[in-house]
Amino acid sequence: MAARSTPVPLDQWQQRLEDAARKTTHWQRVAVLGETKSTQDHARDLGPGAVVIAWRQTQGRGRLGRLWLDTGEEGLALSVTLPAEHAALVSIAAGIGAAEAVEETCRESGQGTPAVGLKWPNDLVLSHRKVGGILAEVQDGCLTLGIGINCAQREFPAPLESTATSLAMHGFEVDRIDLAVHLLAHLDRWLSASEDQVLEGFASRDTLKGRRHRFSTAVGVVEGIAVRVDPTRGLVVRTSRGDVFLPANTSSVFVDADRS
Repeated sequence: MAARSTPVPLDQWQQRLEDAARKTTHWQRVAVLGETKSTQDHARDLGPGAVVIAWRQTQGRGRLGRLWLDTGEEGLALSVTLPAEHAALVSIAAGIGAAEAVEETCRESGQGTPAVGLKWPNDLVLSHRKVGGILAEVQDGCLTLGIGINCAQREFPAPLESTATSLAMHGFEVDRIDLAVHLLAHLDRWLSASEDQVLEGFASRDTLKGRRHRFSTAVGVVEGIAVRVDPTRGLVVRTSRGDVFLPANTSSVFVDADRS
């Protein structure tokens, strides 16, 4: 399938996603929004079993309370809801599903297949730059997974210009609704996978292990080689003062990498 020269109009998104949702085991209803502050908030209000997508999201959230850049019509903003359980493992499964969806969408467009990696705890990466992210939030028995993917951006403002990227910046032109349809299918499959399958799938895409990184933590900067990554528990960083464990439920944040 060749890349489209013009995007699928918004009035066709509802039917496309409803058709895709009917093929899944996790979602029964779809909401398509022209514009919203956050697909996360709208999805949570609908309860488990919902898919929410927006043509434009203006105040999306990232991990640790960060804002997700308003990407206008250049990024995918989608949230799905599930019963609240095993949030850490679900977030990792969603990352694998999102990575596969990106690869399949690009491959079907006839432009080749990007190698999408996962950077603990919640980033999708291309060539060591962030192309997407996963946000898991639990409230009132509902787990809401927010997925943002940079699709058509050609540049990013400072300070994101040194850390962010998009599919277009790597030569991949995709339609957001095509990506969303593939995303539901791959999410559905990985959310039904066993813990061993999820951990194995993560390990095959892990971009941290074996490389030097710098992390900002509550007790200061930790820099060294990531020697072991358990996506549900944390990672071990080998520093000049010995091994340091950074748990997954702390404010440890990746801030730099040796790209040599």
